[in-house]
Amino acid sequence: MVSKFLKYVLVIVLSGIVTIVVLYNFGLVDKCPIKQIYIEGNLKTYEQTKDPELCAQLNDKISQFDDECKGDIEILDCG
Repeated sequence: MVSKFLKYVLVIVLSGIVTIVVLYNFGLVDKCPIKQIYIEGNLKTYEQTKDPELCAQLNDKISQFDDECKGDIEILDCG
């Protein structure tokens, strides 16, 4: 049987996750840091693969990010 403490911890963690998801979906949480982390992860993947299709997709995402979040991520040279 699961202890009471573990049940309380599980309830607190799950309610925190639900709260974050709800706030994110309603736009009450700033999405820019999350988008930046996502782009940086994809940049690492691109550096390893040098896939031109991924490069074009990343440039679109970077451009959109820079416009929406006033970011300063440089556009990739896909050539």
